[in-house]
Amino acid sequence: MKEYSYWLDTINKDFLKENDLPKKIDVLIVGFGYTGLNAAIEIAKNGRSVCVIDKNDFGNGCSSKNGGQISNLLKPSLKKLTKKYGFQKAKLIRGEGVNSVEWLIDFIKNENFDCDLKREGRFHGAHTPVEFKKMVSESNNLKENEGIETQIIDKSDQKNEINSNLYHGGVVFPQHASLNAAKYHKDLIEKAIGLGVSVISNCEMVDFKKKLDEFSVLTNKGSLTANNLVVATNGYTSNVTPWLNKRNITIGSYVIATEVLPINFISSLFPTNRHITDTCRVVYYFRPSPDRKRIIFGGRVSSREISLSKSAPLLLKDLKRVFPDLPELKISHSWMGYVSYTFDHLPHTGSEDGLYYSMGYCGSGIALSSYLGMKLGKKVIGDNDGETAFDSLKFPTRPFYNGRPWFLPAVVELYKFRDSREMKRYMN
Repeated sequence: MKEYSYWLDTINKDFLKENDLPKKIDVLIVGFGYTGLNAAIEIAKNGRSVCVIDKNDFGNGCSSKNGGQISNLLKPSLKKLTKKYGFQKAKLIRGEGVNSVEWLIDFIKNENFDCDLKREGRFHGAHTPVEFKKMVSESNNLKENEGIETQIIDKSDQKNEINSNLYHGGVVFPQHASLNAAKYHKDLIEKAIGLGVSVISNCEMVDFKKKLDEFSVLTNKGSLTANNLVVATNGYTSNVTPWLNKRNITIGSYVIATEVLPINFISSLFPTNRHITDTCRVVYYFRPSPDRKRIIFGGRVSSREISLSKSAPLLLKDLKRVFPDLPELKISHSWMGYVSYTFDHLPHTGSEDGLYYSMGYCGSGIALSSYLGMKLGKKVIGDNDGETAFDSLKFPTRPFYNGRPWFLPAVVELYKFRDSREMKRYMN
């Protein structure tokens, strides 16, 4: 079993050349994930000099480690957001999720990126009959109030979507999509470099200070000054930026890829080739690989962070819970990455004391990080088109929280207990 992302075996990983750190730059971006690179591309297109640094090498951040699912739904519902912000503001906030997917798909197509983009939709399974009833009601509201297309799937028709009896029906979101995470990540880096962006790996920001209208930044490879500083570290945010760290809830998400399986067997499990999620509180996500030869299966397997050798068999056990008739099979790859959640379950973007940021995608990062990265780039260059519905939202934290989610193990165990109890109640 290889302890790194399966996606990395589908690309040439040694494409980044060594670059020297510049002494002065218009814009320094910290983090070369989807957020930082989309910001860099937007800024560089407008003639500014840009340097992007990352404390890791390519492939070590979540932009090459995610499951590749592209969703247009934010975590809080329209109803919940309406209670807090009013109906019109809530619609604008929710609408940014839809905007992000449409923008990303157009961007990938216009750039001719070769990243296995497929728009075949998502099946969201109900883990209990009660959840299915909620789904039907919410689906009707999505269509009526937000114009989001859905298709209700009764349990009797479920095997046309997924060859499993685990769920009690579900909803299809046909506008959702998927891609190869590392191919898209590599495409972004090569696009940025083509625009003159300096991309430097294994370069960690150690400290920074704002002096009048510029930033003085210290890294492990030297120091530099920048007119603007952008922090795009998301799930890898540290106390170097304490204001952001106190608002960031880092959660590890674990993924496996199976050994190569017959394509007709994969097709029997996933007849429509959609990616799958469900209504459990502890989130799992799974899909066929783009070549339909493997199953990619991910989620949260433990209350605490654990080793890849321990997470892999736990994920395989949950995969067999979905597909009980699976034959004995081996895991080819096991990996994990850190995602960023927030206390209000919304992404946040803007600037604080001259420092630009965007983070907190709460598990829907491919579209949101790309879209908000682009918008962040527009903010930096002073383009009014960089405005989003998230700009005016307060970025909450909690008293005495320092960026270490000490409460996470207890919450995960409680959620796992509730999920298991509810599913057992309705087992055939």
